[in-house]
Amino acid sequence: YKDYREPPWSENKYEIAKDFWAVLAARLAFVIVFQNLVMFMSDFVDWIIPDIPKDISQQIHKEKVLMVEVFMKEEQGKLQLLETWRDKDKKKGENCNNHSPRPSVSHRGSVSSCHSCHVEV
Repeated sequence: YKDYREPPWSENKYEIAKDFWAVLAARLAFVIVFQNLVMFMSDFVDWIIPDIPKDISQQIHKEKVLMVEVFMKEEQGKLQLLETWRDKDKKKGENCNNHSPRPSVSHRGSVSSCHSCHVEV
């Protein structure tokens, strides 16, 4: 078994030889290269294999599209309801303008009469 020290007959007895430093540098280089190789391979495998399977990601996309459609239909229904209320307010305002010369404007911008309109049948 060779020790990486100078032999007893050399000028520098039992001191560390140059071969020791070469082997130490090779070991250190191997560890660094191996560590980086393992790290890059794990990143590559992580990049290749998706986190979410394709069929599940497609299902999630379909659900998002359906939710957007539901919300849009709901908002359209609300808009139509507001328009019908606005039309009813306008009709009431036209029928009741005889009683109230000055219509008041509410905080939402709709025009309403100061007095309630009583229609006799």
